[in-house]
Amino acid sequence: MSALRTSVLGLLASAAPALAHAATSRTAFAASPSRTPETPAVALEQDALEQDAPTQSVAVSGHEPPASKVDLRTAIRTGVQWLIKNQNPDGSFGTHLTKRPYEVLASVPGSQDAFLVATTGLCVMALQDVRDPSPEARRARERALDFLLANAAVKRQSGMEHYNVWAFGYALRALTQELANAPDGPRAASLREMSKKLVAKLVDYQTTDGGWGYLSLDEVPTFHPSDTSMSFTTATILIGIQAAAATGTDVPAGLKVKAVDHLKRSRLPDGAFLYGEYLKYRPRMDINERKGSACRTPACLFALEACGEVVPETEYREALEDLLVRHAALQRAGIREPIPHRSFYSISGYFYLYGHAYAAYVLARLPKADQDRLGPLLEKAVLYCREPDGSFWDYPLYGYHDAYGTAYALIALARIPGARGP
Repeated sequence: MSALRTSVLGLLASAAPALAHAATSRTAFAASPSRTPETPAVALEQDALEQDAPTQSVAVSGHEPPASKVDLRTAIRTGVQWLIKNQNPDGSFGTHLTKRPYEVLASVPGSQDAFLVATTGLCVMALQDVRDPSPEARRARERALDFLLANAAVKRQSGMEHYNVWAFGYALRALTQELANAPDGPRAASLREMSKKLVAKLVDYQTTDGGWGYLSLDEVPTFHPSDTSMSFTTATILIGIQAAAATGTDVPAGLKVKAVDHLKRSRLPDGAFLYGEYLKYRPRMDINERKGSACRTPACLFALEACGEVVPETEYREALEDLLVRHAALQRAGIREPIPHRSFYSISGYFYLYGHAYAAYVLARLPKADQDRLGPLLEKAVLYCREPDGSFWDYPLYGYHDAYGTAYALIALARIPGARGP
């Protein structure tokens, strides 16, 4: 078993019959006909090492794909149009269907249901954030909300696969955000009821170390997962729980206290966050260094502050400079690599848009001077994943990646200065 337990996130491609062959060749961009690997990985690493001036305004890449060369508002508009066009008839987003011969482990039905709900929750959040006033965008959001109200309480697939915690976290955030926007709306009672149910589910699935994880690879799976929490999963869920509490959902005090304690234990002296608590005795493993943590640090800091912890402005600034300046090229190097954790510092492609979405939340906490300096870098970093049809994606995942990728991108772009005009 490897240092990441044969890749905790990604052993998990081992369920795929073609993994052995795929692992012998770097085909990160093969799933995208519009993108080719233009920069050698060694050059990307060298770029990152040279980007050591915190105030230096560097481009994310000198090899920007053509689809990235659009202005901010056009990127948002076409992203929304893509979501509207590609929504499923039942209101959900994404699909289990794939044309690739290998995928990460996500068994039918529970894990696929979890991915579908989580993706749909993200798309609702995106449609809420962009504030598109068109009837088409409003209808897409309402249909997706109705899907969540009917399907969000997903069962776990097994004692090993409990991806449903992602579904709970994102659905909870989407539902409570809708409730905050329309506390007396026609869905208010249903939104409150499902929010209450999801909080209860999160009590059941809280790992014994205090946070939440999505895989248990220990020998004896337990009712309450007992293997390990993941810092970024915990951060994501904590943000949803705090939003639920703010809209009146009863949240057991111990639920949040134990999760915050897990996040605080996961934080290393240099500001990075452990990937998972199971790596607490390997703090200098590559994925636990600041370069490997850059995409999860903003989410973890934001979750701590949302739960009442004091996060100094300097720490937010350092986190964004790690992601957007000092170690930007290392994050980009993992994009569309189909085998998890195979890039530098064990970075996976699916870290990328997640990390930049939460970086946008952090950006809004900084003074205008920092927003003006770092906003353009965040915008360019997100646009790097844009496709000619207006969608975004960073990692091939069944048929969910372009939907959740577009959602993450819109969540980020909607928070960049200038997104909504003067």
